[in-house]
Amino acid sequence: MTTKGTKRFIWGFLIVWVMLMTIFTFNDLNLSKALYNEHESRFGWFFEVYGEHPAFLVLFAAGSILFSTVRNERLIKKIMVRLVSGLFILLSGFGIITITLTRGYGLDGDHVMINSLIITVLFATLCQWLLNRIAVQTLRQYNRAAWAAIVIVFAEILLVNVLKIFWGRMRFRNMEGDYSLFTSWFLPQGIQENGVTTEAYKSFPSGHSANGWTMMLWMMFMPFANKWRNIMLVCAVVWGISTSTSRVIMGDHFATDVLFGAFITITCMLLFCKLFKVDLYPNSQPNATALLKDKNAPYFR
Repeated sequence: MTTKGTKRFIWGFLIVWVMLMTIFTFNDLNLSKALYNEHESRFGWFFEVYGEHPAFLVLFAAGSILFSTVRNERLIKKIMVRLVSGLFILLSGFGIITITLTRGYGLDGDHVMINSLIITVLFATLCQWLLNRIAVQTLRQYNRAAWAAIVIVFAEILLVNVLKIFWGRMRFRNMEGDYSLFTSWFLPQGIQENGVTTEAYKSFPSGHSANGWTMMLWMMFMPFANKWRNIMLVCAVVWGISTSTSRVIMGDHFATDVLFGAFITITCMLLFCKLFKVDLYPNSQPNATALLKDKNAPYFR
């Protein structure tokens, strides 16, 4: 059952999104001309490097929770869950550090990959040591949220990258002043030459925006009191807007591209939270004892 808080969130999101999408549909090109500042904007550079981190961080957190909650389970179950969750931990941690070192510090080469892997393993070990100090019953309250978060992140990444290939919209910065190449977001251009590998025609939708808005998923890992989730929501909106704006400044995307990226992530979040029975805004704080009464319940319960 969808709570009143979640319903208000859904309606508020839809109204704001439709209004902005309507406005930017008719002002896409002019807005990009006004904001474009790829070579001098430190704001744009910062979010180009760090804007996508929330998606990797939520995967790391979700994987870490799932890895820890099976510590007292049967061997087969423990092995299966830890193989899956361990993979998410390594991939997300490796991604965060590699992106930071390559985009932020201009480093490359095999040593970057090796160092990223070592740092990931060390940090993951530290996290498990800390999580082992928390009761399994407490962590298990967030199992469904962890599984939902993993599915949401992978769903939005898959959708964004498939649409990029088939939409074929040219990025603003690649037009190099020839604005006759501009196309509206609702007119897909199809697969362009070398469309799978060529980045110039992958403007729509924005992957950075989609990943940046995954900070909303952190709401699911907040204490059940709604005030903490409201605080996290505000932080997520600020981060999402900042990341989205930075993509227009850098000329990587138009305003409608980043809005649609946000739409994909938030829609996936609402759909899969419904599927996994995770309330963004619980009506009241759940009874932990009742939630954990059935020890044999599935981990995505």
